[in-house]
Formats: sequence, C-alpha cells, structure tokens
Amino acid sequence: METELYLLRHGQTDWNKQSIFQGQTDIELNETGIAEAKKAATIFTEIKLDHIYSSDLKRAQKTASFVAAQKNLDVQEDINIREMNFGDWEGLKFDQIKEQYKEELKAWQDDPLQNPPSNGEQMLDFKKRIVNFFNQIIEKNKGDKILVVTHGGVIKLYLSVVLGSELADFWQFQIDNCSVTELKIYDDSIILSKLNFTNDLK
Repeated sequence: METELYLLRHGQTDWNKQSIFQGQTDIELNETGIAEAKKAATIFTEIKLDHIYSSDLKRAQKTASFVAAQKNLDVQEDINIREMNFGDWEGLKFDQIKEQYKEELKAWQDDPLQNPPSNGEQMLDFKKRIVNFFNQIIEKNKGDKILVVTHGGVIKLYLSVVLGSELADFWQFQIDNCSVTELKIYDDSIILSKLNFTNDLK
C-alpha cells in the first residue's frame, strides 16, 4: 500500500527576506509570501489530497489555506510541527548571534546534538516531536495522499531521519519557501520522489 506524503514549506516572511532566525516566533507572510503560497496551491490542482495538516504558526496556516480552499478540505493544525525553537537567537541575524553568543554558536555548530541554541530546543527533542507526528499521521492515514504545511527545519530534519543521513547535517538539504517535497511510503521503505520542487515559483 502506497501512502503519498507532500511536505510544503510556508511562503516568505519579512524575516526570511532579511535572514533573521524565526524559529517559533509567529511571523506573518509578506506580500511575496502570499503570492508564492497562491502559486504553490496550483501545484496541487491535479493532485487529489485526502488530508491537510499545518503548523499552527501563522505563516504555515496562511500558506495551507490556499490549498485547502482549492480542495475544499479543512486544515488540521498541530503545534508539534512548529519550527525548532531557537530561544534567545530568534529575531537576530546570524552576524548578531555570532557577536552576542559567540561561544554558544560555535558549540552549536560543532555539535548541535549536545549544544542547543541559548534557551532553545534540544535537537533530540525536536527530532522526537517531528518523528512522532509523522509516524502518527502516516499510521492513521495509510494509503492516503497527505499534505503537511510546515517549516524548513522540520522538513530537513524529517528527511535526515527517513533517508538515514546524519542528524547533525540536516541543514544540508535546501528547502526553499513554498517548495514541495514528496515522499512515497510503503510498508518497508520510503522513496524520495521530489525535493525542493517549486514549479518555477521564483
């Protein structure tokens, strides 16, 4: 039995545009992000979806709403697929973090599994909530087509887990705003069939 899982990253926010760490700070889509989300919905025009799940943060909710309206489906919001919590680093650019949290940043870069962002989320706790969410919805909706609208870090981490790459290297996946990643899930295997697909969104 094949279950199809589509992972859609939310559209652009002003903080994305400015390369500011967002994490769980609840930032709205900007005008570009709304346009991206509307266009991303067209990717699913010919795809039958059975369920739509979304992070409860506004940028993901809004992105999901355009697909939901097209498909006449409800969006099931879930706090467990929020972005990683970056603690004190949220609202700062990388250079600011490097200046204000030099030692903490170096430790995080050297070993993110053991060194969370200042007052932020442990990587293994992040992994646990993400993997538990996906395990539950896949088990519940076997054989269905599922869309999950979430955040770049969530998608990268889940790909690292299911593809067996090093968890600490999850940032190596490129996941653009409003890109679609598709996984085909079978009883004993998972196949990555699309990665960072934007249908020429940019």
